[in-house]
Amino acid sequence: MKKIVVLLALFVSISAWSQDFKIGLTLAPTINFNKLQYKDADDKWVTDKDGSGGLGWKGGLLADYQFADNYYLHSGLLIHSKAFDSDATDMSVTTLEIPLALKLRSKEVTDNVHITGFFGGTFDLNVAAKAKAEGNEVDVKDTINTFGMSFMAGAGAEYDLDFGSIGLGLSYHLGFTDISADDQVKIIPKHLAIDIVFYF
Repeated sequence: MKKIVVLLALFVSISAWSQDFKIGLTLAPTINFNKLQYKDADDKWVTDKDGSGGLGWKGGLLADYQFADNYYLHSGLLIHSKAFDSDATDMSVTTLEIPLALKLRSKEVTDNVHITGFFGGTFDLNVAAKAKAEGNEVDVKDTINTFGMSFMAGAGAEYDLDFGSIGLGLSYHLGFTDISADDQVKIIPKHLAIDIVFYF
């Protein structure tokens, strides 16, 4: 928790001395497609067809650094609660995400409106995991990997206000790494996010 507070303070202090930085708050509903795979008796990977994605959310701070006209380095600190279902259990994983991406913000296309797009990746820290089975909820953090990485890409629009700007977009995130620490089970996270952002 202390590390999170230090990082949040760093983002705020950076914005205080540099006009090239924009700090934003975001809240994004997510649709997760975390299909579970397991090895069968022949040691072949089989997809759990009875499993399905789950709904989640993410929120936190974003920071955009403008290094050229219309181009930004996009980063931040987000907490993401994501879920997936299987025929045996329902699991939720809480992840601390640090995005790092190249962002394009177009010139004004109509009154105060700019088109945006970005692509890059996230560094993921899985901080908690819980599973529900037969009505009971248990801590299963020891069954997941702590670190992960994901690819992300998205697009949207931003509307300038007198005191900041509001952004709305859609982004896709595909995990490069397996969440599960069990070598007989594989869970590759992927999700779609509806990104709502307010920049100061």
